[in-house]
Amino acid sequence: MIQSMPLSRLLLALIMSVFLFGLTPASLTLADTEQPDFSNQNCLSCHAEVRQFITTSVHSDFSCLACHPNIGSEHLQDYRPNYEDPAETLISPQRVPETCGACHAEELDSYMESVHGRGLLLGSIETANCIDCHGSHNVLARSDPQATYSATRLPETCAKCHEEAQENFIRGTEHKSLAAGTGIAEHNTLKFFVWLTILTVVGLIVHMEVELFHLFKRSRRPKS
Repeated sequence: MIQSMPLSRLLLALIMSVFLFGLTPASLTLADTEQPDFSNQNCLSCHAEVRQFITTSVHSDFSCLACHPNIGSEHLQDYRPNYEDPAETLISPQRVPETCGACHAEELDSYMESVHGRGLLLGSIETANCIDCHGSHNVLARSDPQATYSATRLPETCAKCHEEAQENFIRGTEHKSLAAGTGIAEHNTLKFFVWLTILTVVGLIVHMEVELFHLFKRSRRPKS
């Protein structure tokens, strides 16, 4: 049969066979890598405990992937016995400010200037970050009395870390903004002591160098 087939038709049949053979695995690969459904509705079907908070949150219209962009298909395998969560994600304590700062850039800058932000820079993961004060799925407007950072609940929120948190904690400003005219005194005080420390250390080093130079010159003098 093949021997009686013209050469041109034989080549065409071979080309079509190779094409169809290569297309089938490619189709299977595309099907295997298809992005799973991570719509809010699908996420909340498993994370029902979040629904009661997220529906009243100021972020209720956000996609879950806005704060959990690193979620992939492996997330659906959470219940495998040998599945291990990644050591660090965008909602890990050391990366929460970065995640929130994607939308709240000004607040991120002021946070990093605060005592809590400096603690994070020094490697602490116990220092307060965004969700410790504002909540995560239950972020409410500051005017809402139930908000964790409202005037009525802020002492309670601070007391999670500060045992002696008093009502006067609400008088402080965590997110100071020089552009808005807040925190100028604290900023200038910090800069003063930073430069005072630098100049003191530099002065001490210069004094020691001068003293060592003086001792060196005296040791080179001929003894009378």
